[in-house]
Amino acid sequence: MSRRPSLADTMKAVAAKAAPPPVPMREAVPKQVAQAKAQQEGEGERKPFFAATREGLKRITVAVAPADHKRLKRLSVDTGRSIEDLMREALADLFAKHD
Repeated sequence: MSRRPSLADTMKAVAAKAAPPPVPMREAVPKQVAQAKAQQEGEGERKPFFAATREGLKRITVAVAPADHKRLKRLSVDTGRSIEDLMREALADLFAKHD
């Protein structure tokens, strides 16, 4: 039965091989120059994706325990409603409670 090659020996052999020559980096182009060049070539400035259904809305991020997140996902599946919809309902209930 033959022994498996040692990982340490293999790593030393790989390190001993000559590394490929470094690739020269492009010279940094100022952002304004790059934008002007893109406009000349017919490329406009790209706009980030925006869902029209969320026009005028703000995002809220909440950190929850993994168990709570799992329960929320399960409730979403069981009720056939999105997590976003469930969270809006919970927020409306909270506001109603404190009005």
